[in-house]
Amino acid sequence: MKINFLIFIFLGLSFESFGQNLRIGFGLVDETSFSNSVVQIDSVTVFEDPRQGSSDLMPFIKIELPFSKRFYSSIGVQFYQSWVDLRAKYTSKSFPEHIPYSSKGWLGPVNNFEFPVGISYLLVQKNQFKLFLELSAVPVWSIQDFEPFDLEVPQGIDWTQEILDVINAVETIPDPFYMNYQYGISVEYKRFGLTLFRTANMSRSISTDYELYGQSYNFQRRIRSTRIGLYYFFGMQKKEKN
Repeated sequence: MKINFLIFIFLGLSFESFGQNLRIGFGLVDETSFSNSVVQIDSVTVFEDPRQGSSDLMPFIKIELPFSKRFYSSIGVQFYQSWVDLRAKYTSKSFPEHIPYSSKGWLGPVNNFEFPVGISYLLVQKNQFKLFLELSAVPVWSIQDFEPFDLEVPQGIDWTQEILDVINAVETIPDPFYMNYQYGISVEYKRFGLTLFRTANMSRSISTDYELYGQSYNFQRRIRSTRIGLYYFFGMQKKEKN
């Protein structure tokens, strides 16, 4: 996290000569995943368990260029980590009567690098107080940080090689690139700001097919999130020469 912050500081200061405004901050992500896809493989049912929240802070940087007294164009970088929580529910003739089925799962961590490009409208300005309305299109590059679940199988009556392969195939689901949109408000007082915005997918699904043993299965999923962040504002407009 400290390395990310230092990188953003360096990048921000390098833009000073272009006469742009700069926001640097950190935020919290409350993310919810949605998936109606269910994959049936023999006696195994595979599905995503909906998740909510994000464990890490979201560092972000935003460069603004005013093109009128009220309107600003902007481009930024945001980073946060999310997960795909894959579950496998299955039964077996070897299970005792009091255990009709078993369920196993594994997480597929995804590092999300987002690049919002949008516009801001200065709705209210009074002394050093400012209120902005903001809308952006957001290309997202997702890089997996996957580690397979490692277990010597068979183990007990419910861990088999097939089940291990089923949950480890979670790494085949995330799409490495998709588009989001985000909208919200930002409030600034002096050099400090608070931003609140919603993010959702433009596409019907942000996943590829679920693949197991060379076979592909349709697997659709979506995410949306509410985010809140605090930032420090740098005014970097060029000084006019006499």
